[in-house]
Amino acid sequence: MRRIAAAMEAGITARTALAEHTGLDPEMVDAVLDRMVQLGMVSAETLGGACADGGCGGCSARAVCGGAPGADAPARRGPVLLTLRRLPPGR
Repeated sequence: MRRIAAAMEAGITARTALAEHTGLDPEMVDAVLDRMVQLGMVSAETLGGACADGGCGGCSARAVCGGAPGADAPARRGPVLLTLRRLPPGR
């Protein structure tokens, strides 16, 4: 978590860039980010209106967002803004 938090503080925000910067697999980055959201270290905000009305057919992110047919689609579709939160000392 510390490596991902440090990378986010340095301005690295894309999941693939976080994986490259930290040396972690993208799946591990996703798991760590999910845990950071659960712990309140990162806030997650769905960016409304990002998905086309016609679905995923022409979307360049269809393979990674989870909205594509056959994928384990998450409760939210489309891009999500993750923001690192400043926590009080000792937390």
